[in-house]
Amino acid sequence: MKFLDIPSFGLSPGRLTVWRASAPPDFDAPWVDDPRPASYGQEALITYALEAASEGPLPPSWLGGVFDLPAELDADAFAAALRSWIDRHETLRSRLILSLPITTGGYLRRMTLPTGVVTIQPDATRDITDGRELTRYLEALFDGEAGPLDWPGYVCATISHPGATTVCLAADHTLMDGYSILLSAYEIRTLYAAALAAPTGKPVPPPLPPTASYLDFAEAERNAADTLTADHESIVRWRRFVTEAGGRLPTFPVPVGDTSGSSSAQPGGYAELLDASTAHAFDRACRAAGGDSFSGLLACLAKVGQEITGSDNFRTMAPFHTRTGLSRSAIGFYVGMSPIAFSLDAAGSFAEAVRSAASGLDGVKELAQIPFPRVTELLGQPLRDPFMVSYGDLRRAPGARSWNTWRTAMLRSRSTDPDDVYFWFIRTHDGLSVSYRHPATDEAEIAVPRYVARTRHLLASVASTGCWSTLIPQETIAHDGLQAHRSGLL
Repeated sequence: MKFLDIPSFGLSPGRLTVWRASAPPDFDAPWVDDPRPASYGQEALITYALEAASEGPLPPSWLGGVFDLPAELDADAFAAALRSWIDRHETLRSRLILSLPITTGGYLRRMTLPTGVVTIQPDATRDITDGRELTRYLEALFDGEAGPLDWPGYVCATISHPGATTVCLAADHTLMDGYSILLSAYEIRTLYAAALAAPTGKPVPPPLPPTASYLDFAEAERNAADTLTADHESIVRWRRFVTEAGGRLPTFPVPVGDTSGSSSAQPGGYAELLDASTAHAFDRACRAAGGDSFSGLLACLAKVGQEITGSDNFRTMAPFHTRTGLSRSAIGFYVGMSPIAFSLDAAGSFAEAVRSAASGLDGVKELAQIPFPRVTELLGQPLRDPFMVSYGDLRRAPGARSWNTWRTAMLRSRSTDPDDVYFWFIRTHDGLSVSYRHPATDEAEIAVPRYVARTRHLLASVASTGCWSTLIPQETIAHDGLQAHRSGLL
């Protein structure tokens, strides 16, 4: 499963149509005041967007998905599918606006539309024959319309080709997490098939399962987080983690940040790490060692970091989903962040490293239930997470076995952050892959891909033998404050 920016993905040109959700005019629209507050995550992202917008163009913050529909597009059925999808998920019919004066619920006021009033407005189609032109158009479209400050905050485009139609969907991060994007692909395809079958008398696909409302989750999450105090055990653990890192969150093992002050877009990459059978072998090795696939992956990442820097300590941030019950079929921003820290013995085995990584994962899912912005409030300091390792086993996601047939992929908006090194490790029925992005520096262009390559080598070795691969003593990655380069490691 690829997770890339649009220029890196390479869409095929064709006949383009843009599809937008629309509500009746403000004087006639049945927007209803909704007492449910913004989630902490939504509030933080909107606050950042408002501050950024006051200084210049709004940085893009959307996630997207790409998938195919069979045959020539039936416009009426597709519009019906989008309407049903929007009616199904309340967050797609809700907006957050500035509330003045500021109330006890914060400075954002929620307003929500009932079902059945949102319409879908398609643009006139246009033929685009150049892939680069299509890429530029869609990126500008998503940057301009899939944002946090205006409703709807999401937009869809279709690209018609002979025999198939490619759907491109983008939504602001305040509305969706990555899992929501994949869930949307499955639901829109299912609803489209139902809309096609309805007027013909053909069997209608099975209905989608019941779902929850992200708006209810946001209210419950905020109510729970507001009861916490600075001496809560989870906040104490966070404080210890930050203190041990010198008052900040961890960075990539070697210096790769951009100190030039430029605003270059971060490059990224994608690598297939293990095929399906090798990934299963890796799973077995991790279980035999007393851990699981994620702790085994972390052990390999820590081992590479140890080889690079000589440090026995591995520290990173990781996202975890906060879905339970019916929210597993809901669209929303169901993600919390947790700190991970553990140590390795320089001469230790893979099994010892896995057990150490597993101990570092103790309690992290509980920590992720506390919204990160609330954590920073209680710690009394702003924090950024410049080094993140995400792991998602998506084999049970709806439609997962059909993603290759549907040509499903995930998209992300481009980032110009000078420091972030982010990894998204994704497990599917095809195996294990990683997508990543890093600062636009020469140091990062060398160090990050080689970090990935060495990790892949260790993963394969563990899958094959249950042990680390042997590292020749002179094989090291040298580094200093200005450069990171390899000498014979890979």
